[in-house]
Amino acid sequence: MTANRGRNAVTDQLTAALRHVLPVYEIPEDDLIGEVLVPAIRVSDDVRVAAGFFSSQCLAQIAPGLADYLRRDSGMLQLLISPAVDSADLDAMERGIRSPEQVIKAALDRLLDEAALSEHALVHHTLDCLSYLVASGRLKVRFALMKSGMYHKKQWLMRAGTAWVAVHGSGNATARGLLVNGEQMTVDQPWRDGETASKRVAKLLAGWERQWNNESPHVLAVDISDGLRLAGRRRSTAQAPTIGDFWRAWHADHARGLEPPLPQGVSLPQPRLLSIPDGVEWRSGRYAHQSAAVESFSINGSRGILAIATGGGKTQTALISATDEQDRHKAPMLIVVIVPSAPLVRQWAETVRRFGVDPFLPSDSSGPKRQARLEEIRAGLATPGPYTSVIVCTQRLFTTDASFRAFIDALPPKVLAMLIGDEVHNLGSKSFLAQKPERFNVRLGLSATPSRQYDTEGTASLFDYFGPELFEFTLKDAIRAGCLSPYNYHLHEITLSEDEMAEYENLTRQLQRKGFQKADDGKDSDLQAQIEHLLRRRRALLEHAEAKIPALRRLLAQRGSRNVSKTLVYTSAKPPVLTSERQIDVTNRMLDELRISFHQFTHTETARRGAGKYLEAFGRGEYQVLTAMQVLDEGIDIPQTDTAYLLASSTVRREWVQRRGRILRRAEGKEIANLHDFLVVPPTLGTKEGRSLLIGELARAREFANAADNEYDSDGPRVVIDRHERTL
Repeated sequence: MTANRGRNAVTDQLTAALRHVLPVYEIPEDDLIGEVLVPAIRVSDDVRVAAGFFSSQCLAQIAPGLADYLRRDSGMLQLLISPAVDSADLDAMERGIRSPEQVIKAALDRLLDEAALSEHALVHHTLDCLSYLVASGRLKVRFALMKSGMYHKKQWLMRAGTAWVAVHGSGNATARGLLVNGEQMTVDQPWRDGETASKRVAKLLAGWERQWNNESPHVLAVDISDGLRLAGRRRSTAQAPTIGDFWRAWHADHARGLEPPLPQGVSLPQPRLLSIPDGVEWRSGRYAHQSAAVESFSINGSRGILAIATGGGKTQTALISATDEQDRHKAPMLIVVIVPSAPLVRQWAETVRRFGVDPFLPSDSSGPKRQARLEEIRAGLATPGPYTSVIVCTQRLFTTDASFRAFIDALPPKVLAMLIGDEVHNLGSKSFLAQKPERFNVRLGLSATPSRQYDTEGTASLFDYFGPELFEFTLKDAIRAGCLSPYNYHLHEITLSEDEMAEYENLTRQLQRKGFQKADDGKDSDLQAQIEHLLRRRRALLEHAEAKIPALRRLLAQRGSRNVSKTLVYTSAKPPVLTSERQIDVTNRMLDELRISFHQFTHTETARRGAGKYLEAFGRGEYQVLTAMQVLDEGIDIPQTDTAYLLASSTVRREWVQRRGRILRRAEGKEIANLHDFLVVPPTLGTKEGRSLLIGELARAREFANAADNEYDSDGPRVVIDRHERTL
């Protein structure tokens, strides 16, 4: 009963001290310090301050109340602040931490009055007082770090007995914030202001407790020694340290064997590890081939290439293999995934996250930020136990960023380094092979068609680095297994004009005079510049054949503009030869005339942030057609697509697989896909050049027809192919 009377008496002191306060204080007009803070602190049992900016000068302003508060044995000021503190105050705090006995001894003569800090000292010796309060434990400081941005609260929470008062608003815990700036502070007294004020104070207190005790996912409260170290590192910049900065510093100290303490209430994060998501089908059913592929890779010493067609789950198979390598290694592991394009970076990142690790995407940062993230990864990999980091980057970034390659070369021996090369045929290029990284212990290549057509040297070097082709799962296998939708292949004949055929013959003769006699592989490796130029013009001539657009227009008109949906139109990426207008521009204008909604998807679109929104809109049906140049060849997933028109068909066999793959992805309600191809026919077969042209076109048609459902239908592609083959 006596204790209750004592608590009530203290509470009564607070209510009496604040009986004349205003609900809102406008600074500098109103005296917040003299009317609220000083009288409240003087009678309080508990004082807590949260501030984005703190200055020791504010101690001088509240000195009359603070001196009385600190004279009581229980009086301790708790401060939760951003590390954005000036150097003089940081130095004062640091003295209190590093030399507490000296600071306390020096305080006896100048600062203490009857063994307590005097009001005079608080006013005139703020820095020394700050050092003393830290050294004696009367000031408990924690620095609040955010994931990004800065901690920016402005709160004074004071308790006397059972009553709390909250002062909060725009003013920081600085002399300017309390006296000079145009600020506004609200005073909540639940005993006077009612239920709304009571709820507001309760919420502020609950937030303080979560943040102070590290129970908030958005704030990391670190003790003064860690905060001083972080703040000191950033004294030359205006940017407040972040949670990421703390963990980078913590891991760096840990790697040096210093065993740094963890913040109160924080346990060391569990090691990041890949894990196969629940419900993933890979040992049986339509994706049972993935289990066989993973086993073949492991048996071959974790080196080799998996030739898995689009739809067979190359990405998932690779990450299952990576998980297997991780689990067997039981120590730190770095996985680097190299892909040919930015959209594929995003697709890989999504799948990696499903496997439980948030990957680093170097393309999303540059300069110091990229290096800082790599240092964080290096620190994480210094742990003695299991820990997995994943980096997904483009081939261009890998071959041009020397510091990134140096980071990989410098990995400690205990780190298992795995390279996954997606669309690995691209890594047979000279730019990659000239600086191929030897640090990778594990090397996995992925491609539907890993061999580089007509490039035996590049293919040999590629296989020498990654290892042999270990497993094959073809497009036909994928359709049979139910991984891909079946498709019908529609072959439409178009005839070159006399002018186009004359130019084709002219270009062919020029190539022959330059010594080019072999079949056109669609690539330009190891060719003379003049031969490359002539080949590109000849390919462009066929791709831009003027009869293709009218033929496409007739097909779309027959279908009916309103009935066109989920359709891709592949156009040529090459400059036109006999005209001045790009094929994609002519196609877009024709679609406009037919009132068919479309969006073009080229390198220009994919180079912009948010490029995926066009694909998402297409998937939702907001566009009937996507017109594309080249960029949809490799790995981009748009499963809703069920129709494609190939205005531009190259001579590269790999692209034949890739382009079919874009429309064969399984999707709800999709039973069969339709692929429309335009077979370019010479106006006459009376010339060698005309027969050669037709032979090349028929090679592609046979490949496409081979896996089609309608190959031998009465109106199917074989009818057209056989008729032309009989003329050769």
